[in-house]
Amino acid sequence: MALRIAQSCLCDESATDVQRDSAALVLDALANHPAIVLAVRRELLRPSFEARLPGGARLDFDRRSLERSIVIQGDAPLRVNRFQKRLWDEVQHLGWMSVSAPTSAGKSFILARWICELVRASKVATVVYLVPTRALISQVERDLRELFVQEGLADVSVSALPVLKVDESTPPVQRRVLVFTQERLHILLSSHPDLEVRALIVDEAHKVGDRQRGVLLQDVIERLGEANAELRVLFASPMTSNPEVLLADAGGSLAKSAFANDDVTVTQNLFWVAQRPRKPKLWDISICVRDARVSLGFVELEASPSPESKRLSFVAHAVAGCSHGNIVYVNGAAHAEKIAGQLYDLIGADVDDSSKDLRKLVELAQHVVHRKFLLATYLRRGVAFHYGNMPLLIREEIERLFTAGTIKYLVCTSTLIEGVNMSCRNIFMRGPQKGRGKPLSAEDFWNLAGRAGRWGKEFQGNIFCIDPDREDLWGPNGPPRERARQPIQRTTDDVLRVPAELVQFIKDRAPLEAAKKRPEFEYVFSYLAGIHVRYGGLLEAPWARRYEAGSLDGLSDAVREAVESLGIEPDIIARNPGISPFALHDLLEYFRERKGDVEELLPADPASNDAAKVYAGVLARLCRRACPNLGGKGGRTFMLALLVTRWMCGFPLARLIQDRIDYYTKKGEPADQAVAIRAVMNEVEQIARFEAPRGLSCYGDVLRQHLREIGREDLLEQVPLFDIFLELGVNQQTQIALIGVGLSRTSTIAVSELIAADSLTESQVLHWLEANRELWSHASLPALVTREIERVLKQHRARTGVKDASS
Repeated sequence: MALRIAQSCLCDESATDVQRDSAALVLDALANHPAIVLAVRRELLRPSFEARLPGGARLDFDRRSLERSIVIQGDAPLRVNRFQKRLWDEVQHLGWMSVSAPTSAGKSFILARWICELVRASKVATVVYLVPTRALISQVERDLRELFVQEGLADVSVSALPVLKVDESTPPVQRRVLVFTQERLHILLSSHPDLEVRALIVDEAHKVGDRQRGVLLQDVIERLGEANAELRVLFASPMTSNPEVLLADAGGSLAKSAFANDDVTVTQNLFWVAQRPRKPKLWDISICVRDARVSLGFVELEASPSPESKRLSFVAHAVAGCSHGNIVYVNGAAHAEKIAGQLYDLIGADVDDSSKDLRKLVELAQHVVHRKFLLATYLRRGVAFHYGNMPLLIREEIERLFTAGTIKYLVCTSTLIEGVNMSCRNIFMRGPQKGRGKPLSAEDFWNLAGRAGRWGKEFQGNIFCIDPDREDLWGPNGPPRERARQPIQRTTDDVLRVPAELVQFIKDRAPLEAAKKRPEFEYVFSYLAGIHVRYGGLLEAPWARRYEAGSLDGLSDAVREAVESLGIEPDIIARNPGISPFALHDLLEYFRERKGDVEELLPADPASNDAAKVYAGVLARLCRRACPNLGGKGGRTFMLALLVTRWMCGFPLARLIQDRIDYYTKKGEPADQAVAIRAVMNEVEQIARFEAPRGLSCYGDVLRQHLREIGREDLLEQVPLFDIFLELGVNQQTQIALIGVGLSRTSTIAVSELIAADSLTESQVLHWLEANRELWSHASLPALVTREIERVLKQHRARTGVKDASS
């Protein structure tokens, strides 16, 4: 209430200067300094309001300034809110910590500066920063590099590559921050199981309940804890009711603490928009205040919203008009393109041709994806769509232009929930889902709503729920009315609460059909088998004490009997989470029983002419035994093999898409280009960067065991390390180095075509880019690729103190 009153006063044209100063004093009492800065920036408040306060109020202001400030390495005090102050004070001396706060509470600000203090105080230190998506890897990596330069920590390495850098031309890395997803950390731990880590930060830590990825997240956290007895861990999650549950496995000697914070930094308005009976063009708007629903007025649509698919876009445009900062949430990539097209038509006129930024983004979209990519058309009227499978460089530029107000409407899928740091004024939703047929949970609803009115950028945000009385869209209770904390629930705990079904699944040898119906059983069984290998039994694991005595005995026996019945090497089980140990065993048995030359089992070099044919055979073997998504009918296995090999070879996405369109055309089945574009981008993410890495990695591990068993160690080096090639989408050291210095895959592929050497290190590619500026700057690269290269070089020069060669 205090926040609403203060903001309303500042925005009221009739408010006096004294009233505005009083409102600023209220904001200061709420530790909401960014809102005061925003008011000054918008000329709603005269600067230095504190100088105009009467004596007692000024003393209170000064006291709060001292109490709610932090000092970093002798710098001027930094004003923070109450949550940030407590987090900063407690994280200094605790071993394990778990915190929960609203989306806009400012967690990232404190975490980044804590990392600075950790590495500043250490001569040798490795910090791992886990984020839920690759998009966040890029954002956090870039922000940390810039912060380290500002803080005089230019020698600290920031890397997103799941390999430890070895560059003989530069001094060895002593202090590093590794910014990973759980998949990338797993890749690194597979090659460095005893990795020494000083601190681990887990952002969006509640995602330990995110099915397969949640099980993997839990696994890598536990493995780091086992290898590092003094590991410091900080879990951060949004609006959870039990953050302390994540501290259950902390070592007994480590100080630990958990707390949750409810402080509101931005007010948010929840609006319901419903069609007036028998008036399809009139829509009534009401605001939800606790249990009440207060009518505010109505909007009239330009046309009747028929069919129903037009309702979301028509209402959004009627409410927001030509204003900027509008996010429209949809339930999939195809839906995003449809709604964006409707908004494009409603706007009716292209934006001013003077928008060079939009033209550059259009150029990039056509160059990187396809000349007929719908995004390039919609951008001309300030409309864009955004989903997780789109190339990172395009998504980042969309986010930048939306934040700047150049893009007025952004149509998003659930990727917006995954922590992308982007705020807006208005969010529009109608029957929101996360995944096909899965209604958006209250937790995800409020996480998404937290993007409306980001702290320090807006005073308030608006969430519009359309057709709120439709049970088929919102369920029997309608849209969530009040923000509520959600419990953290590990996927493993969900399954182990009643282990009898899992025990039967294991005794039945984890059949593929059963795994399709209950995929969490396969993930958890694989995880438990790895635990058995590492500890010699489930009951020996540290987390076993969380369960009632005797409740896991039957499960422990079933896992032990399963593992002991297998011919697969135990460490292969531990290195392949998510793959059934029975599937690993069956693959080994196939290798043992197969007739013919063993060299026919070897994967080919992805660049060889017969690579697609060879990998089609590999994927078919995996499809039948371990990874059913890596194959299918009607030539799908070969099509996926072609995609995977060309992805590893560094083919541009545009080439992969055109190849798919040509493939169907040659078959006499002309493809819908928009459908083909979405299909290829989806398969790059779901197959080439997710299913294929785990499938081909297990294939390689099992094949190496078989080669050792038959005395063919001479062939071991011919089995590639698939995981890094597929995760990054390149297979040359020079390309890996370009990604390592901070370039996206898009820019890496584009500029690597100009570099002859294929084995350059990171320092060598930076030198090449500096020395060959005239070459790549005149090479007809998209303007945004050139800009990204310039940004990386500028950051490198700031870190090393080297002057700009171009000047």
